[in-house]
This record gives sequence, structure tokens and C-alpha cells, in this order.
Amino acid sequence: MGDVQSVQRSNHEKIIPGKLISTEWGNPVTTVDYEFTALTESTTYVVIKNYGFNLSGKELIAAVMDNTGGFTTVLDGLKAYLEYGIELNLVGDKFIKN
Repeated sequence: MGDVQSVQRSNHEKIIPGKLISTEWGNPVTTVDYEFTALTESTTYVVIKNYGFNLSGKELIAAVMDNTGGFTTVLDGLKAYLEYGIELNLVGDKFIKN
């Protein structure tokens, strides 16, 4: 991959090519890290960490469950697109406008 350079887009966004994308998300704002680890030349393991919640108890559990489902949906769609060129439109289908 050559020299990997870190890019700091703002105080709250950071990109290290092939390794990390860190952003802010939601309301209230939390931090989301997308960590990438190459397993082979053609496969990558992705870990998503969402932290900085200022909630507790049932509110925290509900927020974590809601965010987990959304990130998983996006990763599922991205995997289908990158591996097979199929655009599943999972986010659009999940949040249909009335």
C-alpha cells in the first residue's frame, strides 16, 4: 500500500487509509471508529466501535441496539456492492418514505 498517511479532516474526523475512519454520528453526538484489518490480499475484517454515549440504563441499551442495527445494514449493503456489484438499497428499503 506504500506510505500510509493520516488525514485529520477536523477535530472529530480522522482517516488513516486502509486502517481507520473516525467520525461523529447521531444526536447526541457520539464517536464512530471503523477499523480495517487486512486478513488476506483480498479480504478485510471490519470492526465498528461507537462510543461516547452520555446515556445510562434503558436509554443507553436502546441507543446501542439502534446504532448496531443501522451499521450492520450499511455493512451488508457495502459487502454486496463491493463483492458482487449489487446495489441492495438496504437503507432506502429500511426507511421507506410514506
